[in-house]
Amino acid sequence: MPDATPLLAVSHLKQYFPVGHRRDVVVKAVDDVSFTISEGETFGLVGESGCGKSTVARSIMRLYHPTGGRILLDGQDITDLREKELRPARRIMQMIFQDPYASLNGRMTVQDILLEPLIAQHTGESRQQMVDRAAEALRLVNLSESFLKRYPHEFSGGQRQRICVARALIVGPRLLLCDEAISALDVSIQAQVVNMLADFQKQMGLTYLFIAHDLSMVRYVSHRVGVMYLGHLMEVCETEAIYGNPLHPYTQGLLQSVPIPDPRKAREHDAQPISGEIPSPLHPPAGCPFHTRCPLATLECREAMPPMREIVPGHFAACHHI
Repeated sequence: MPDATPLLAVSHLKQYFPVGHRRDVVVKAVDDVSFTISEGETFGLVGESGCGKSTVARSIMRLYHPTGGRILLDGQDITDLREKELRPARRIMQMIFQDPYASLNGRMTVQDILLEPLIAQHTGESRQQMVDRAAEALRLVNLSESFLKRYPHEFSGGQRQRICVARALIVGPRLLLCDEAISALDVSIQAQVVNMLADFQKQMGLTYLFIAHDLSMVRYVSHRVGVMYLGHLMEVCETEAIYGNPLHPYTQGLLQSVPIPDPRKAREHDAQPISGEIPSPLHPPAGCPFHTRCPLATLECREAMPPMREIVPGHFAACHHI
């Protein structure tokens, strides 16, 4: 979905964290990541646990101050804005966190939880107007307004995540950052939440950054997909291209690792999963970060990081051998 002015543009994003009290040793959680998301698009971000997906989302949301790079939201550079200056940006974008148990304050009623973002945004509404909006937000996610006076511990995981979605939607955002928003839920509940988000996209024109490690779910919801490994983007393209014609060896290995539910087909499938272990982010390998596990690795891979190149129109990959 090309767009001259994307809703979100992330350029050469870096997020490094010091280790303990030492400033000379850092974990490069995100290292030179760039992508754009157009209005009304869902961009899926996938990769193994610990590859930096959630850190990308938190940096975009400015829960972390980026070490380097730029973040443009609707054309405005928000990279270095102070907390008060971020208020208009946070009306445009909101985040749904992974754990519906940890992301809701157990001491607050659902009403107070939903009113909090409205109060923070200084909407100028009366309390009754805000309560009415909270009730409408609950109805939007198929929950009863009678839940307003109850506490988070009284709800199931699926209901809690719907409350989290309501909290994110109540300020009327255009972009939602979904950080593993369904991974803590039962499979049947996952489908309900994903379908609900898809309906909101059609009705409201919402844009999503959808972070997950479930490749089949990402294929279902996303227009384009980015594949991360050890803090780097390895491949970016339209969803069907990445599943039908993966170019990067890491993406190929990741797809080979997806379980096949049919035992007969699974036995016939000549799977070649990725060998070896992910290197420590404290001591990442030089050159291409995947070369220690890549069957195509050469001396060039060990010495130089491959640039992200457009191999075919709209299909980008970072590999010396493509």
